[in-house]
Amino acid sequence: MAGSCGRTYRIDPKLDSAACNALTQTASGLLVPGTEVTGIAPGTAVGTERSVDVDVTPPAAGACPETWQVGARLTPVFGLRNGGQADLRTSAQGQQVVMPFSQVLLPEPGVYRLTAHVFGLATWNFNGRHIASMSALWFNTTTNAFVPGSPRWVLLHDEPGTVNPATGLKSIGGNAVCEGFVTITAPTTYEIRGLRGTGDGGTLANANLQHYLTGGIPQQAIMWQKVSD
Repeated sequence: MAGSCGRTYRIDPKLDSAACNALTQTASGLLVPGTEVTGIAPGTAVGTERSVDVDVTPPAAGACPETWQVGARLTPVFGLRNGGQADLRTSAQGQQVVMPFSQVLLPEPGVYRLTAHVFGLATWNFNGRHIASMSALWFNTTTNAFVPGSPRWVLLHDEPGTVNPATGLKSIGGNAVCEGFVTITAPTTYEIRGLRGTGDGGTLANANLQHYLTGGIPQQAIMWQKVSD
């Protein structure tokens, strides 16, 4: 600044030396930090490793002060489908049978919840005591490992040994919800498998006790949802 007698004085600002002070004094002047938001397009995800969409609205040209609006929305991936019918009539007791169209591909790393609403039906046309049983569970198709917590009894029926005299046929149905949580590090496919059993294991029961396992009647019953990154 100009003083009396034509002298010029320079007054340097006094800066607080605290570490939280963002201003910096340099030989050429005072540095004031600016903020620039880059690398995020409005309405798009930061990456597949995060289930968040970030919205960035820049300030108007020449605005003072410059106000940036930044918002975030949770956008976890999910899906649903109908399962088919697994025919367990010719399967051995305890043999795993894949339910058609129950395969779900989890697309990105994270924690997922798997849900399957399944319905089982067993019919027979003979007299003689036996136990009709059927269970279902989720399986990892790559490792062939079942999902902990997902096995469920779909039906378990102790038959005393009589059939309908008018039709010569008897049947029993049941339903269950198979659920479990899985953590993956790469795209992974899971599916529903069913297995049957009979209490007595006799030839008559094995030959005539017919089991079916279905998913998707009447609603879309195979569901998956990402719950955490």
